[in-house]
Amino acid sequence: MSDTVLKASLSQEERSAIAEIEATTNILQLVTRLTGTRFAGIAKFTETEWIVCSAYDPIELGINVGDTLDLETTLCSEFRRNPQALFLPQISKDGRLSSRPVVKQYSIESYAGAPVFLPDGRLWGALCALDSRSVLFDNPDMAETLTLFARLIGCIFFSNLTVEGASHIKTGSCLTE
Repeated sequence: MSDTVLKASLSQEERSAIAEIEATTNILQLVTRLTGTRFAGIAKFTETEWIVCSAYDPIELGINVGDTLDLETTLCSEFRRNPQALFLPQISKDGRLSSRPVVKQYSIESYAGAPVFLPDGRLWGALCALDSRSVLFDNPDMAETLTLFARLIGCIFFSNLTVEGASHIKTGSCLTE
């Protein structure tokens, strides 16, 4: 494993929220089916780090819960510049993104992702799907569906990490905002 991957310490609240929510694993499995990729994960952002919170990795890429990367080396960092769903079916053809260290480290050829926002509007992290092979993202509803999954993840984490978040879920505002 590269020296750029370090184990992060997620807070106890975050670990509890992740452990309590089987839904995240189910969402990640659905994301791989939707996108045709063989890996899906949820990552939290700090100002400088990308931290894996949940991963569905049947192809054993080696991206594990608690791993961290420098945020700017990841494809997910693009959400800080443009907070829209992003689809890259063949990263090797994109000169700017193909040189990212994470692309080389994990041999990533295709990427689909959506930013995860908390209901209060803060960018919290990303939902991403990736593969070492090229994947054609041809479903016209994929961006909307991936964005809805990311929104659901934001609501789940918000409600489990804050007392205030529970009231958003109960009132339904998390799903209708």
